[in-house]
Amino acid sequence: MKETDDKNIIKESYSSSNLKSSTYDVTNKELIMEFQKGGKYLYAGVPLQTYISLGKSTSKGSYFSKNIAKKYQYRKIS
Repeated sequence: MKETDDKNIIKESYSSSNLKSSTYDVTNKELIMEFQKGGKYLYAGVPLQTYISLGKSTSKGSYFSKNIAKKYQYRKIS
């Protein structure tokens, strides 16, 4: 995980067939996920521990699909 100059924002890039990168806002519990095939989505209310577990998982795409994509409200932002 890489913290930015703003300690409340964490950015991560992935070598995954589905996920390209993420930006997590610790204060607002918002996750922005960018996908390899294009598109960015904002997921609301994602706990920090869930985001940390995503980073530690062996299959980022599977973890994301099971633990984030189907559990949290989202909207397309680009």
